[in-house]
Amino acid sequence: MLHIMTPHLKRLPGYFLLAFFSACSPGKQSDTSAWPTFGHDVSNNKFAALADINTTNVSQLREAWRLEDTTEGGGVYFNPVMMNKRVIGLMPSNKLVAMDAVTGKRLWEFTPDSSAIPNWSKGMTYHPGKPDRIFLISGGTLYAINAEDGNIIKDFGSNGRVDFYEGLEVADSMRARVPVSSNAPGVVYNNLFIVGCKVPDELPSTPGDIRAFNINTGRLEWIFHVIPKPGEFGADTWGENARQRNGGANCWGGMALDKERGIVFVPTASPSFDFYGADRPGQNLFANCLLALDAKTGKRLWHFQTTHHDLWDRDNGSPPNLVTIKRNGKDIDAVALVTKMGYLFMFDRDTGESLFDVDEVPVDTVSSMPGEKPWPTQPVPVNPPFARQGYQEAFFGHSSAWIKEEIVKNKYKTGVYEPPSMEGLIMLPTAHGGANWGGASVNPETNKLFVNATDIPMILKLTDLKKIRAANQLNPEILFRTYCSNCHGADKKGTGVGPDLTGRAKKYKNEQIAGIVQKGAPPMPSFGFLSQEQIASIVAYVKDTLVQQSFETAGIPQNNEPYGFNGYSFYLDPENNPAIAPPFGTMTAIDLNTGNIDWQVPLGEDPKFKKMGIANSGMFNRGGGIATSGGLIFIGATGDNMFRAFDQKTGKVLWEYQLPGMASSIPSTYAVDNKQYVVIAVNGQQENNFKGGYIAFSIP
Repeated sequence: MLHIMTPHLKRLPGYFLLAFFSACSPGKQSDTSAWPTFGHDVSNNKFAALADINTTNVSQLREAWRLEDTTEGGGVYFNPVMMNKRVIGLMPSNKLVAMDAVTGKRLWEFTPDSSAIPNWSKGMTYHPGKPDRIFLISGGTLYAINAEDGNIIKDFGSNGRVDFYEGLEVADSMRARVPVSSNAPGVVYNNLFIVGCKVPDELPSTPGDIRAFNINTGRLEWIFHVIPKPGEFGADTWGENARQRNGGANCWGGMALDKERGIVFVPTASPSFDFYGADRPGQNLFANCLLALDAKTGKRLWHFQTTHHDLWDRDNGSPPNLVTIKRNGKDIDAVALVTKMGYLFMFDRDTGESLFDVDEVPVDTVSSMPGEKPWPTQPVPVNPPFARQGYQEAFFGHSSAWIKEEIVKNKYKTGVYEPPSMEGLIMLPTAHGGANWGGASVNPETNKLFVNATDIPMILKLTDLKKIRAANQLNPEILFRTYCSNCHGADKKGTGVGPDLTGRAKKYKNEQIAGIVQKGAPPMPSFGFLSQEQIASIVAYVKDTLVQQSFETAGIPQNNEPYGFNGYSFYLDPENNPAIAPPFGTMTAIDLNTGNIDWQVPLGEDPKFKKMGIANSGMFNRGGGIATSGGLIFIGATGDNMFRAFDQKTGKVLWEYQLPGMASSIPSTYAVDNKQYVVIAVNGQQENNFKGGYIAFSIP
């Protein structure tokens, strides 16, 4: 169906058809009692056909077991797998642990060579075989692990390991400045392990090419260039020497695989550097795209770009969902994608044709930044968004007078696609979302999609790095307040975005903290433009020690880019509250056949607002939910440390449980001996004397 064009709107081409495939459905998971891989299965719908726990009895859910880490823990973002009566998940200490699915007893553990901190891995890939093997990426290494005993499978790669830089264009001398790993697991198609990667959002970086490795040998079988080489399709959408000059366009959120069709669907991120694009003129394919690739060869079949020449870090961090929708009485196999913008895109899996109308809307192209040339249009779906669009007066709430005064005084821009500037842009939605890496869950029995979103504005300011370098400010407190307090708080006790540093920092060596500051750790940006003396001052302030400068990072060259940004800073009012009316976070149900919203409710309840008499405030959220045949959505994801069960039909909270830490993760559900369990990874939290780990629930 095509939307009727109006004179000021141009119809979006939307897809590039290279081949047609026979219409057939993806294979179904045969064992409904298991949670076989990240997102439950390769459709990534986070759905389990289990109904023992349902809307009538979920109130009886109780804790069945928990397993804590053995050392003082931090964050854990892992979606655990359950196969063969074993729950397998990564601990905050970066150890992979197998647990008895009924008791939580530790069965085996695997410690990667690199104990890279912090650990941002969201899942692993489980592949049945002889033996069953686990593919895990930690640091710069891809491991193949025996699922039975946790031992390395030695005939994979070199003694069970593959250098995860394989096939990427990063010189050995630059590895310290260009860390490569993976936040999300890959998928297995026949004998291929297909995977994306995480590369720096700041420069220097490298193109985050999509790769396929042989599951038996570890050999690199194919590679898709997300920033095309000269002569390849899309190369003319960049400036000269783009693969050497730019980076990013990687897949860090996860993929979906249609095994029957042999198509892997890959969402890609923004180019590096995210917020300034004068050095990457053009549309920048295949950044910010949904790619459909031939899983056997890596050949591009079609693509759709959700943001052109991204200047706002609006990468596609959510894994796509493979769904089947009704259209004119017929079933259409589709791929759905929720975005940070609060949009839901839907495409025919074979052709890439958009199944919901999308308009190319003219946007502001006037930038105050030298050399910047914003793209003149952006794709906007006609169906309703699930997040508020643009920082408008109607959203200001009780701080309206102060906000209006600040906008005028500081000359802030507030439009959805206003180009960033040094004066400031108040973004809504933001780089935090809308949706983020938790993505959406889908109940295929009802064709409803469920997605959590953050709805808090962010203040984005570009910074002149030349002036910062020239000043070489060394005062530790000033440096911390300038670059760190927005996320970690002026008192170092954390915010909704960044963790408490008061106890955690003392566990790490100075060079470890310096490396995190230097290289970044999602969602924390890199501060590679700071001098080694400045980084040393920040480390000293964080650890309450004297300044020491003998770090392993001392030999790493500075980032010499002209512009940086002020960090992922929420826009707050004088009372340190989000400068917007609640809700600050939401859960939304969408009818996949129509694209219309069935219901939307707040997600989370900020204790501060509850004390003020404001109920159901919603909260910043990070993580995702799952759906079941029992009519439930299970989700943590909020800073109030609650684990909740929502009614899929109404959005009503039917059950909630106070966790000992925030669950920045996606839960799993499974059944053993006809008894259903729900398990979730929980962050460590010092004040609750909880080291981080896994907690499982069942009905006694």
